[in-house]
Amino acid sequence: MQKRIELLAPAGNMDALHAAVSAGCDAVYLGGMNFGARAFAGNFSHEEMKEAVRYCHIHGVKVYVTMNTLLFESETENAVKEAEWLYHADVDALLIQDMGLFHVLHETLPDFELHCSTQMHIHNEDGCRLMKKEGAKRAVLARETPIELIRKCVQTGIDIEVFVYGAICISYSGQCLMSAAIKNRSGNRGMCAQLCRLKYTAEDKDHNQIRTDGEYLLSPKDLNLIDKVPELIEAGVSSLKIEGRMKRPEYVWLVTRTFREAIDAYYAGRKYEVSEERLTELLEMFNRGFSLGHPFHADVKDRMSHYRPNHRGIQIGTVVKYDKGRVLVKLSAPLSQHDGLRILNTPMDTGLTAVKIEKNGLLVNHADPGDLVWLDCHSKPIPRKGQPLQKTSDSALVDRIAHAILSDPRKVPVTVEYTALQDQPLKLKAWDEEGYCVETETSFLVQKALKAPFTKERMEEALSKTGNSAYEAVFSKDSVLGNVFLPVSQLNEARRVLLEQLDEARALRHPDRTESKPYAFHLNPVISDDTQLLVLGSDEPSQLPHVRHVQASGIMPVVREEDASVPENAVLSELGDLNHPLRHCIAGMTLNIANSYSLAWFLSHEGIDSVIVSSEVNDENLKKMLDSFEKRYSFVPHVYRPVYGRRTLMYIKNGFMTEKASYLRDLEGNVFPLVYEGNLAKVLEPAVLRDENMGKCSACILFSDETSAEKKAIERGIYEEISGRIQGIRS
Repeated sequence: MQKRIELLAPAGNMDALHAAVSAGCDAVYLGGMNFGARAFAGNFSHEEMKEAVRYCHIHGVKVYVTMNTLLFESETENAVKEAEWLYHADVDALLIQDMGLFHVLHETLPDFELHCSTQMHIHNEDGCRLMKKEGAKRAVLARETPIELIRKCVQTGIDIEVFVYGAICISYSGQCLMSAAIKNRSGNRGMCAQLCRLKYTAEDKDHNQIRTDGEYLLSPKDLNLIDKVPELIEAGVSSLKIEGRMKRPEYVWLVTRTFREAIDAYYAGRKYEVSEERLTELLEMFNRGFSLGHPFHADVKDRMSHYRPNHRGIQIGTVVKYDKGRVLVKLSAPLSQHDGLRILNTPMDTGLTAVKIEKNGLLVNHADPGDLVWLDCHSKPIPRKGQPLQKTSDSALVDRIAHAILSDPRKVPVTVEYTALQDQPLKLKAWDEEGYCVETETSFLVQKALKAPFTKERMEEALSKTGNSAYEAVFSKDSVLGNVFLPVSQLNEARRVLLEQLDEARALRHPDRTESKPYAFHLNPVISDDTQLLVLGSDEPSQLPHVRHVQASGIMPVVREEDASVPENAVLSELGDLNHPLRHCIAGMTLNIANSYSLAWFLSHEGIDSVIVSSEVNDENLKKMLDSFEKRYSFVPHVYRPVYGRRTLMYIKNGFMTEKASYLRDLEGNVFPLVYEGNLAKVLEPAVLRDENMGKCSACILFSDETSAEKKAIERGIYEEISGRIQGIRS
């Protein structure tokens, strides 16, 4: 029988965590101060993490911690120590991107549940099968995965987690180099600059500007699969994930509560439909427009938000006129004091807050549809007649949710049994639906009632006063109450002790965890060749010695939803490739290999004899990586480093605009070539990457649109530079 689906909510800070638990989530995901893909969220210190884990476990909620960034050699030991600390802090699971960290934790903490972050780029059955064999409990599928493929991935036996609400990346996660290449802020390391939310113009092959339906050409709408909850449950999905570790607690509560209602309705056999009121609240809280996204085949117009990259809110009126720092608007929806507002304007929107609302010459704290009201507006640009007025924050809604979080805390039902007999201690017992059971008895003896005996109603009323605890008491029919008298103070103290014991029992969910095992992974020397230069993407074999050549057809696709065999001498591009028999293959740059543990994991697979390291690894980190590898495994691995080529900065499924442009141009003048392969649009970097490759490894050239003559000249020039350097080292 399939388990009930899990509702997984984001928690960027402690307030958001309390909101998620209050709203009914089954698990939360959050980040520590390091190694998480949301470096700019509030995140949790060690003390806060311990508090969060205890609070969640007492309330029956699991805690997953994100350690889903690419790790350099200088960070690996601290990352492992942090994971060990989280293991002993009773965290339920870790979300991992880096295969090196996954590998060492699986070796040293084999009972720690590990999840494949969407940053790991699991997007097909092969990837799911591979990671299940490697010991992963769960795979968070790429947001681009269609429902038909989700069903197939479920059948591989690994738990499947699917994003269902919130912001989505335009590029496949784990494969976006845009922020790193342009702003030196790596998305793979949690510091994405969100360049997809900026303005671009599209150009044809002759660099003529193409007319588009907006300027934010790479900005997607937000995902909203609330109406698809039944289909996802029936597909066998294990967990529904809400995005939003950067969002406010009220947002977390509202979205979590909505999905909680939808899930509960399904299991109760009821059809759930989002009410108009709830939909308005969701739109007011945050939206860029909603879409069913790739999981349910939304077309490009339905997926993209070319006109606005930020929170739209809802339209509540129209500008009538502007006069000396005030704007007159006609309302089409209610407006309350302190609501956040935005007038849709150019070249940017005009922001304001309803600090004062003037209606018919009087200040009011609320106005209704049809009213004409004046609002203070000192922001630029100046509003113009006819422009839409959007409500982006509803003060009453925020206050109402904040009150609900505090006044309607989540309660765990527990059964309480009491035994109160003359000349015996008062005995209390409590147990929950998860099987946790505690007992206590008083040091005093129950006295015979001399006048009015203590009634069942008084006993249960006293024991029901669970206050700020996590519990709601129901009473066992096996309880026994004699003709006795009980001091209320003693009864209250016994109840307090019982609930504290229940807290302690529920708080620790993994009592059998032990010390980590030593890392004792043995790697046999991997036999390769004496290649000094790897040339990718040229159909003309090299005439130079010590050069390894792979044609474009031998480079496996980065995105591969269908099954495909891997030829000999291929460059592997995604983890699913490793689920096939391999012969004399190279682990490619898009596998994000950046440390010695990751390097060892890939080389441990039969048929892989060399590796291309991530282009994000600099000279210093490369040297540390290779030195550590040699010291730990006692041989020198065959590693290539990219020294020339135009990297793909984004891989976009089914495009991002209806027209097929040849180039994108940003406001800083960077021009990004576009390449189309099947249903994939690839955004290439503006300038060719050039690196002198001063590390002690071989070099890699990645050709794209160079002419045959250019390829030969580039290959010979780089070859001669490398050969000269190697000869200099040897002499």
